[in-house]
Order: sequence, then C-alpha cells, then structure tokens
Amino acid sequence: MKAFLLIIMMSLYALANIGTIMALKGSATIERTSSIPAKMGMTIAQGDKIVTSADSRVQVMLKDETVVTIGANSSFDFQAFSFDGTKNSTVNLKANRGFFRTVTGKIAKVAPNRFRVKTVSATIGIRGTDFSGTIDLERETEIIRCYSGQIFVELDKGGVQNIDAGMLIEISNKNVDVKESVGQMPVNKVIYQSKITPEEISEVSNETTKPETHSVESYPDHTPDYIPNFHEEYKY
Repeated sequence: MKAFLLIIMMSLYALANIGTIMALKGSATIERTSSIPAKMGMTIAQGDKIVTSADSRVQVMLKDETVVTIGANSSFDFQAFSFDGTKNSTVNLKANRGFFRTVTGKIAKVAPNRFRVKTVSATIGIRGTDFSGTIDLERETEIIRCYSGQIFVELDKGGVQNIDAGMLIEISNKNVDVKESVGQMPVNKVIYQSKITPEEISEVSNETTKPETHSVESYPDHTPDYIPNFHEEYKY
C-alpha cells in the first residue's frame, strides 16, 4: 500500500513541477494558491504566475530545457507544460506585462507547432528560435523581437506575420509595424546551465535545489545549452 501511494505521489509531483528557477536578481513572487517569495532553485508548477518587482529579473529553465527570462515589473504565466519527447508535447505560456525572453529547448525540435506564448494582443508561435517581447500596458504597445530562427505572430485583431531573425513587430491599437531590429541584446554567456534532476517529494511548493554554475565564451548557434546573459540590462 505504501509503495502504491509513493508511486501516486511521485506521479503527481512529476506532473506538477515543470521547471526550476535558475537565476534570480532582486525580488519576485510565485502566485500559486497563495503568494510565495521566489528563491533560487525553487521548482515551478504548471499554472504558476511569476511577478517581478522593480530592478528584478528571474530566469526559469523548463524540463525540456526551454529558458524563460522575465524582466522587471513583469507578470508571466506558465499555463501548460507537457514534454515526453514526442510530437504530443505542449508548452503554453502567457506574458501579461513587462519584458520576457525565451530560448526554446527540445520542444522546438519535436513539436514546434505546439509551443505558444500568448501576449495581450497576439499569440507567438515558433520555428526553433530565440525571441523576446515587451508589453507596455500604459502605452498599449507591444514589441516582439526575433534573434534567431523565425517566429510567427498571430494577431488577435486578425492576420499572421512571419518575423525572421533580426526583425521585430510593433503592435499598438492603431498600427502593426514590421521592421529591422535596431539593437540586439548580447547573448554571449551562459549564467546557469544545469540538467533537471529528480527531487524529493516533500514540500513541493517550496522545494529548492542548487543548480551548478557554468560559463562559456560564445553563442555559436541556437541550442538550449546557451542562455542569454542574465545580468545584462533589458532596455529594448
């Protein structure tokens, strides 16, 4: 009986936890059934919302090695995650405000058509890529940039725009403008690079681990092992 309950608990734990906070600067909270202060190494569950304060940033690595960096004064939802290494895998994320940047992991190779990021005005799909978004609620504008690969942006008001590497789309109430990106954020270092390992079942909501720290010299191609420089200021 105990063995059976342990199997059930392990299964529920595996389903609930979809990634890990790999880097944290400043303060942030995880909105779950209650508000939990974010900590380095804390696990992220499906349905979690991360809210950052001023001068704060959080970097999360999902279990397929997709990396999501969330900027200051931002709100970001991890709505749904399922990765089994097949075309049935799914990642659904939602950016509510502020800045985010995503480097897709293994799902980009096996199920790119099942990866989505919903913003206030559009839905972003991928073709294996590194991209970011800035949502300014006060100005009612969004800027979505593609750094490598290609994305497509499906507008809520209708229409789909393909955005290649080095391009951006600016969305406002009145206009939708596609143009070359003026600036590129540096991506020449890895701050945290760690494989997700099994964790103990106890204290699921506040589980912490200590990820290993590595660094590399270059960003030669789009692979999930390379993560944008976490400590750069996200001014775009």
